[in-house]
Amino acid sequence: MNRWTVVIGTPGHTWSVELHGGRSTVVGQAPGVGLEIAGAGLAERHVSLLPREEGVVVEPLRGGGEVRLNDVPTTSQLVLHAGDELRLGDARLLFSTTPPQPSPRPRPVTEEEFMRRLDEELRRAGTGRHVGLIIVSSPGLNVAARQALTRRVVDEVQRTGAISCFGELSTELLGVLVPELEAAALVTLFARLPGVAGPRAAVALARSPEQGLDAETLLGACWDALLGETGERAEPILVDPMMVRLAALVEGLADEEGAICVVGPPGSGRRTLLEGLARVAGRRLFVASALDRPAQARARAGDWLLVRDIDRLEAADLKALVGQVKTRLLATATRVPAGAHFPHVLEVPPLTARREEVLPLAEAFVSRARAAVGRPRLTLSAEARTMLLAWRWPGNVRELANVLARAARSTVRDEIGRDALPTRLSTEAPADDFKGAMQSAEREVLLETLARTRWNVTAAATRLGMPRRTIVHRMAKLGLKRPAR
Repeated sequence: MNRWTVVIGTPGHTWSVELHGGRSTVVGQAPGVGLEIAGAGLAERHVSLLPREEGVVVEPLRGGGEVRLNDVPTTSQLVLHAGDELRLGDARLLFSTTPPQPSPRPRPVTEEEFMRRLDEELRRAGTGRHVGLIIVSSPGLNVAARQALTRRVVDEVQRTGAISCFGELSTELLGVLVPELEAAALVTLFARLPGVAGPRAAVALARSPEQGLDAETLLGACWDALLGETGERAEPILVDPMMVRLAALVEGLADEEGAICVVGPPGSGRRTLLEGLARVAGRRLFVASALDRPAQARARAGDWLLVRDIDRLEAADLKALVGQVKTRLLATATRVPAGAHFPHVLEVPPLTARREEVLPLAEAFVSRARAAVGRPRLTLSAEARTMLLAWRWPGNVRELANVLARAARSTVRDEIGRDALPTRLSTEAPADDFKGAMQSAEREVLLETLARTRWNVTAAATRLGMPRRTIVHRMAKLGLKRPAR
């Protein structure tokens, strides 16, 4: 709707106001009317103004005074347009309009920038808010149809008024990050998007903290949905002797009692080991985030409860959770939880310490993707194998799975080559970049601590044993800002 502005002139005073579209405004000199004009001879309730697309509807009110439109007296309803002047007593109202300006479409960022934003928003979120991740896959669409699909998705997300980031993950993959939307509104948006995208596109949705607290886990949930990885997971691929023995040790706990916590970096295979234990024991696992107490309560009788990221809980909350669980408790953590709540604690090494597993895992992930993408002869090129072996895999096995799921969706051939893999795999940072490495580590520690304290800088300083002013200074140096509430 057009934006209507009224310039009001009275003896000794001139000002302007904006009319609210689709809503009547009463003009008069009674206190509390929509547009109060005192000292100009108006009635208490003189006229009402209703902005519409075709013009402003003027309705003289009962008991009101004289109304003149462009110096012509009138007593009936009328519609005025831009440039018209309304005379009410000694007041002159001049109307002008501005056509609505289309909101600029956001420019999609690169995959590298999108991943950086996703990782940082998840760190900022901590335990205080939700983050939504959306991946829209459009294989087989021509350029015009894909552009129309992107416009529909962008418009639907922008309609929520939420801050958002759009990324081109590949020609056929659009990523959407929604980090500032309330949980209920995020659920509503997720419910609407598949219909908005249409039947020729696939939409995968994930949100934190319910489905994970790190970028690779959320991406993995989306890729699992796009590739049809639901229900029972496939048998794990165990090549490294340490992992083989560790899996046997975990499965040996099937007939024992007591809670189990598997510690290691996210994506390293912690959940895989616990799923193997449940499979041997013939138990169904109910998986929930440590920060999602309502979901934990939905576990059915006889299920074992697997709680992810349990080290995110404060000591009192962890104690309360352990006391309330009526079944066997399994958990994953990045560090050993405080207290003696877990009689069985095992540690999983990162993928970088199990280099011989990279290619066997990669082959298994490509094999699982063949049916989903309709390419039964899909293989890895020699160059792709070299790149996979050279990468340091900070996101561990989950990152490897995500990279190959994206590659399987993106490649236009039956071979996954360099062009189908993320550019970061071929642009390793220099090994002697000590300053950059130190800044990256400092940024990670600060984000983690601020997230744990819900961005309470004083509490973060106490946790780190540093003066508050030092934390404020380092936040400014590293460009860390408190997220919007």
